[in-house]
Amino acid sequence: MQDSNVPQRKFAAIFPPEVGKLAVVTASTNGIGFDVALALAQAGADVIVAGRHSADGHEALARIRPLAPNALVRFEKLDLENLNSVADFAGRLAMAERPVDLLINNACTLALLKREVTADGFELHLASNFLSHFALTAYLLPLLRTGKQPRVVQLTSTGRHHGEICLDDLQLESGYTPLKAYSQSKLAMLIFALELQRKSKERRWGLVGNSAQPIGARAAQLANATEVTGSMGWYRRALGFVPEHLQGGVLHALLEASEGAEQQEPVAAKSLAELIGPTVPEALDMRVLDPAMGRKLWDVATKLTRVEWPAD
Repeated sequence: MQDSNVPQRKFAAIFPPEVGKLAVVTASTNGIGFDVALALAQAGADVIVAGRHSADGHEALARIRPLAPNALVRFEKLDLENLNSVADFAGRLAMAERPVDLLINNACTLALLKREVTADGFELHLASNFLSHFALTAYLLPLLRTGKQPRVVQLTSTGRHHGEICLDDLQLESGYTPLKAYSQSKLAMLIFALELQRKSKERRWGLVGNSAQPIGARAAQLANATEVTGSMGWYRRALGFVPEHLQGGVLHALLEASEGAEQQEPVAAKSLAELIGPTVPEALDMRVLDPAMGRKLWDVATKLTRVEWPAD
């Protein structure tokens, strides 16, 4: 359903000029991903809107193009629950041979009531929120390395505070709960952001890896969730009361994360209940900062997804 508030928004003044650059935004046919794609298009970037359903994709294009007439915006099908779809998506972009300047990995699965697995045999939160984005970044790395000040941004969540990386049971075959699965996947994305930055420096890939915690967005950020637990209802209601002038928090967070300067800390918006407020650097604990954990998670994800990363 079209959000009547979106067409009135003008985000070009928020983002730095992105004229001539190519941005890829996953899960961007609605919710936060849509807002980000619209903002980047209005800032002058050419944008690839990626999502599971063609009908939603074409509707998103119809809403974006009148508001960003000078941007080239197109839809590409991408199912983050299927690694073959991820590889096919990256292959189509590779055939076009156009450098990618900005990749925004916007997760799309939130707190499923029952444990589900993908066709690849992975727990669904882990697959769609982390492993598919890990694989996508690897596949697009050659295009990113030829981009202009290339950046890879992971969209994380306050939910990661509850997370633990269960290396001995990453698929949560025992002790599954919706919060545990969601939180682990978001924490994994944050650790991936920092490890990607380390790897880029060590191997001279020339890209910036960082993250943004999009707080202050309206309840549409839940629109990508296929199923939401009853316990998350308070969160949906709370976001519904956030004033419209504060609902651009996601865009300000992404501005902080995507300006191109290397950052040691991800960006998060913090205030009352971490729901609204200006963006500030987030305090990180050793679960996130530990390089050993970063390497372990990287190695496990590489083995599971069977992707290849260049040594230098």
